[in-house]
Amino acid sequence: MPDTDKDLQTPGAETADRTPPPADPSQVLSPRRRSALVTYLAILFAIAFLFVAVTMALEAKRLKLTNEALKDSSQKTSASLTGSIDALQRENQQLSKDNDELTARIAALQAELEASETKKEEYSQLAEELNGEKTALEEEKVLMTARIEELVKKAEDAVTVSELLQSAIAANEAGDLDQLVELLNQIAPLRDSLSPSEKDVYESLFID
Repeated sequence: MPDTDKDLQTPGAETADRTPPPADPSQVLSPRRRSALVTYLAILFAIAFLFVAVTMALEAKRLKLTNEALKDSSQKTSASLTGSIDALQRENQQLSKDNDELTARIAALQAELEASETKKEEYSQLAEELNGEKTALEEEKVLMTARIEELVKKAEDAVTVSELLQSAIAANEAGDLDQLVELLNQIAPLRDSLSPSEKDVYESLFID
């Protein structure tokens, strides 16, 4: 009987011996620590699940508000577009009316233009005549300007020579022969500007 018990216990002992011993006995968790770890992990999963649930609820609420805002905006946009379409239709009608009026006006102007074409040649001929008269008047103006300048020069020379003659008469009466000779020499280039009576006085001064 003892041999039988020994034989029965031998396989169990061999099986227990085959289990590898732990490398570090300190790494083996006790049942209490294992239970605490499981509880801690359960709490973490619960918090994570709660956080995800709250986040999803907030996101759903945000999406709901966004959808409502989009719906309101869509309604407002639709109303605005409807008003714009009505305004554009009224403007289009007015533009069509204005276009018809402009078309009629253009037709009237074309008719007036065609009627005036017959007078165009007459106007061209009249313009040529007027241009010819203008050219003649411009040429006459140039001649008149030159004539006026010549007369002004003669008048200035006449005044100058008259003043010189008066000075010469005064020098003659004073007996200043040098002054008289100088004044007569100044008068000589301008003697044609003297009047007939002034020429007589001028010649008399030479005789004296």
